[in-house]
Amino acid sequence: MEIPVKYMITDLIKSRTKDGKPYLRAIMCDKEGNRRHGIMFDTDKLDFDPENGYIVEAIGVIQQYAGQDQLKINHMKIIEDADPADFLPKKGLDEEALFAEMTEILLENVNDTHLVKLVEAFLDDEDTVRLFKKMPAAKSVHHAYLSGLLEHTLSIMKMAVMMADCHKEVVNKEHLVLGALFHDIGKTKELAARTGLEYTDSGKLLGHLILGVEIMNTYIATIDGFPDEAKMLLNHLILSHHGLLEYGSPKKPKTPEAFILHHLDDLDAKLNTFSSIFEREGIEKGWSGYDRLLERQLFKHT
Repeated sequence: MEIPVKYMITDLIKSRTKDGKPYLRAIMCDKEGNRRHGIMFDTDKLDFDPENGYIVEAIGVIQQYAGQDQLKINHMKIIEDADPADFLPKKGLDEEALFAEMTEILLENVNDTHLVKLVEAFLDDEDTVRLFKKMPAAKSVHHAYLSGLLEHTLSIMKMAVMMADCHKEVVNKEHLVLGALFHDIGKTKELAARTGLEYTDSGKLLGHLILGVEIMNTYIATIDGFPDEAKMLLNHLILSHHGLLEYGSPKKPKTPEAFILHHLDDLDAKLNTFSSIFEREGIEKGWSGYDRLLERQLFKHT
């Protein structure tokens, strides 16, 4: 007997078969944070028009397609009173505690008058801060759960302080800490605020590096006498933090701070991926399956 399950629809694609019949493909997210590839044929028989973010009750069967599980949906109805937040992946993070810790790091390590005003401009931007606290760091791969962006940013800021203290002779600590703060701020506009699982039009067309520069420069524009060189160096931190042109950075890191930030970002993302894989595969000890992104199996030890 097929049991109906509630899902949030994301990554929806509507199309037609060769004989002209409508069908859809989508990622179906359940309350446990599981994400399934779903497909449904004859969607013209539905009594509603599916859209991203809709909560539905679906009946279907799991089948294999191209080497992975796929949910073949036989029936689906919309749920009108469901809360979308219930269907976003969660880790039980205390967003207020994380944000307070992040704010304390900023207050302790940023002292330059203009840079302090930059921090204040961010903290006073209630809409961006609200999204920053809630948003996943990505749709998948790393920190892909509520408040993942905040957790990821805080982690990098902590490491940035340590690296700056270890390399005082070549590193501007204030720039590095602010680079950590703002490096992914564009994700508040790259991902849809309503679900946190969809890319916005600006996210698809511009990406979070460009959007992040725009957000930070909007703050800088309100600060009288903000140094042009500091603005340029901070912009470089955001634009280069992916490290390589093929990974989306328009420039490679060319300052000590940018070089450190890129590697801290990559390190934190990959370590989170380790944890996600072990959790997803239920591994308490031993080897994971082969991960295509990291291009290796992973070993969990006691």
